Amino acid sequence: MAIPPEISVLIQSSGNSFHAKVARWFQAHGWHTQISPYYMDQTQDKARELDLVAEKVWPIHAHFNQRYGDVVVRLFIECKFVGADAVFWFTPKNMQQAKNLVCRTLPFRSDNLYTDKHHYLTGKQRVAKLFATAGTKGTDSDPFFKALNQALNATLAMRALSATHPSLADRRGTRLVKLSYPVVVCSSFGRMYATDFFGDAEPEVIGDNFLMEVEYAYFDQGGNPRNELFLLDFVDFAKLEQFENAIEEEVRAAAYLASTG
Repeated sequence: MAIPPEISVLIQSSGNSFHAKVARWFQAHGWHTQISPYYMDQTQDKARELDLVAEKVWPIHAHFNQRYGDVVVRLFIECKFVGADAVFWFTPKNMQQAKNLVCRTLPFRSDNLYTDKHHYLTGKQRVAKLFATAGTKGTDSDPFFKALNQALNATLAMRALSATHPSLADRRGTRLVKLSYPVVVCSSFGRMYATDFFGDAEPEVIGDNFLMEVEYAYFDQGGNPRNELFLLDFVDFAKLEQFENAIEEEVRAAAYLASTG
């Protein structure tokens, strides 16, 4: 039976196809993936879906190459097929706030140069703060707003849960360091532009992976109001390997700090 042409068009134009492409990339690069896990959105008491949770484990070695524990990286990922022009407004990164954010996660600490290897502190010293997408009316309908909101809500709901990577199932008594990151993976940055919030420079196509700084107010599981700073990774699918390399650099730093702390 011939497949109707409209079915092929539906598959190619669906965000699910890009979702699957991202999942395949992580699986091919040794990440354990959970596809479309659901979590409870505490703010609205509703079940919501995240595109992907990806986990990877690196060993921590102490003296004489003895295994001391593991570092597990967990990425809470929303996949965004970019089908319209979008502009992001950038400001200087608040480096002290960024370092405070990094140091909230052990074993990173402010008095050690290895902490500065964290990708939140390296690279370009500018972060996105605002955005607008062509054809949308207001923030609530903006696809990037939906993507970052899903990634942040899922991070809040799931970061305290146990890691599910199969290699951790039988571990006993060794140290486990958990590094969790909200991430938006974009199909391409070709229609995404950067401009300066405080200046009048001409917009330019975004060429590199970047961070978005978000002050996020929410209620914790105890019903208490919280306000927390997040840095959210925006990653071009074509630059996923570059992003993974940056993560591996800080994993090595975290492993060293854990083995000497």
